[in-house]
Amino acid sequence: NLPANTAYDLSLEHERSVFQLLKKQYARYTPEMVERITGIPRDQFLKAADLFTSIRKGGDMKKAGTIIYAVGWTQHTFGTQIIRTAAILQLILGNVGRAGGGVNALRGHSNIQGATDMGGVFDIFPGYLKIPAPTDTDLATFLKRTTPTPSKPNMWDSYNYWSNTPKFMVSFLKSLYGDAARQENDFAFPYLPKIDRNYSWTEMWDYMYNGQVKGLFAFGMNGVMIGPNSRKNIDALKKADWLVVCELYPDETSEFWRAPGISKNDMAKINTTVYRLPGAGFAEKDGTFVNSARWLQWKYVALPPPGQAKVDQEILARIFLKVRELYRNEGGKFPDPILNLTWAYTTPENPSFAEVAKEINGRALADLTEPTQPGVTIKAGQQLPGFAWLRDDGTTACGNWLYSGSWTEAGAQMQRRGTEDPSGLGVYPNWAWSWPANRRVMYNRASCDPSGKPWDYERRQVWWNEAQQKWVGNDVPDFKVDSKPQDHMGPFIMNPEGVGRIFAPLAAFADGPFPEHYEPVESPIANPLHPNQSNNPVAKKYKSDLDRYGTPEEGFNIVCTTYRLTEHYHYWTKNNPMNVQLVPEPFVEVPAQLADEMGITGGEKVKVTSARGVYVAKAMVTKGIKPMMIDGKKTYQIGIPIHSGYRGIAEDEGRTSLDPANQLSPAAIDPNAYTPEFKGFLVKIERA
Repeated sequence: NLPANTAYDLSLEHERSVFQLLKKQYARYTPEMVERITGIPRDQFLKAADLFTSIRKGGDMKKAGTIIYAVGWTQHTFGTQIIRTAAILQLILGNVGRAGGGVNALRGHSNIQGATDMGGVFDIFPGYLKIPAPTDTDLATFLKRTTPTPSKPNMWDSYNYWSNTPKFMVSFLKSLYGDAARQENDFAFPYLPKIDRNYSWTEMWDYMYNGQVKGLFAFGMNGVMIGPNSRKNIDALKKADWLVVCELYPDETSEFWRAPGISKNDMAKINTTVYRLPGAGFAEKDGTFVNSARWLQWKYVALPPPGQAKVDQEILARIFLKVRELYRNEGGKFPDPILNLTWAYTTPENPSFAEVAKEINGRALADLTEPTQPGVTIKAGQQLPGFAWLRDDGTTACGNWLYSGSWTEAGAQMQRRGTEDPSGLGVYPNWAWSWPANRRVMYNRASCDPSGKPWDYERRQVWWNEAQQKWVGNDVPDFKVDSKPQDHMGPFIMNPEGVGRIFAPLAAFADGPFPEHYEPVESPIANPLHPNQSNNPVAKKYKSDLDRYGTPEEGFNIVCTTYRLTEHYHYWTKNNPMNVQLVPEPFVEVPAQLADEMGITGGEKVKVTSARGVYVAKAMVTKGIKPMMIDGKKTYQIGIPIHSGYRGIAEDEGRTSLDPANQLSPAAIDPNAYTPEFKGFLVKIERA
């Protein structure tokens, strides 16, 4: 937690104010330095900077600008810092909390937001609640560690909405364990797993390669193709005892032993038992997609799964019920978390997603009243109207506090399809449902000046209504509804300090407190800002015999990036004849100037080598990638699509590369999001 009271200077002139520290941090980032590092000519950079900041020209606060990014920003050992830089820029420009503003992700899947919301990564539970550590010996200790206390300037108010963590957590525990979660047993808190190490994607494969992980469930995740350093992942699977793959098609992971270079004699030595479970595609099951705008949108089954294929929840339910039966009959070291898990579905072996969605929304376990809503009672058993009704005394159950309000007594809000948009801002309040509380723009209090008046009255989102003594608007106010402007409550209510977090406490990031430019782990140049520490000092690198990192001195002087194609969807569409006809084979995209220098012609096979592996495919010579002058050095970049491998339709049998492109990429990992550095590593290229 931060100090309860913090010093502040509204003039921003104090030498230790965040604004002055920010200016000092980036004084080194001159236009000339930008050109040295990025290769973008000074005049072009200044033109772009002038264009983006022009929305505030002359103090104009009406316009808004957005920043839209994709994995080209995230898949680096400093990806989190790139996104933080964008957020800082938007905060300074007043583009956060504004319709048409913000920092917005273009996702590679239609439900990445939803997967993360529901705890699809190793260190969070649904609703971004933290997973306990071994030192959290009881619920009180855990809540003390994870519940922030207000930290604010003396005269300001702070909503500090994460102070409600106890309500969110206890309600989550009740949703998991029902009657078995009681006050006297810490609401079954001891049943929860404790995180004692990093269990992120690349760590799991490293553990397996080193013999520490003996088995893997792979549901819709083609670990061999995803990589990084795919050859290491293949060798890791050789060492596993078992592998369970749930997929639509046989893929490179479920048939890892067929990888190029593995002989029949090698196959005979592999003792991994592989179980293949035929899964259902997204069009063959209902449920929700959650997009980057946080809209929960219900989708319906288009057609049933073919043959023996089953939907995910049936597969997982059958596995769980069998495991529970084994614990019940045979016992175990600690069967309680399995035996006491709530599983009150109409069809236990195949729960309906409608029932699961209701469970996630939450319900009252006793009659509830709320002082701020006199005369309103939520009866025991009823769906909760929203997270404001959650309690920390065991009288509410909720699978994800952020989704509370998505399936109420009024029905499934995510199934709504109202197309009216009274404000003209693109809010569409009756289309689906947006977390939290059907709010379409987060931190929308920032769309007003300190007195509560919209910066842009014509495109007003929320505002203070003096007559009603509350915040009202065209969107659900993201604020304490009765907090008067003169109370000076900060608009960033999820931060204990109530303001945008430009200076990040060390507890929030592995690196900081301001973003800093680092070169990739493999780079053609030394970092001009600090050549003795060229790359991120806290980026994760691995030490196995297959984790090798190349340097320009070894001849690796071409920058390589991997990417996806419009005509293919990850690793599935190579099984679809129409997609394969559009792009029938893999290729290496080579800049025309580099091809001319090396005598490479389009369609000719080239050999791309990194410190980890070799990739051979036909060259696609293009003018779309041009050389850059990086720190005075002419630098070439090539690109390789990720889709092709040794499974799928072979349009040109025996004549195209069967190797995964990601056997070239390094296991070099961002220390915050644990994202591999797919978007910039070193290779050499030659005619095959």
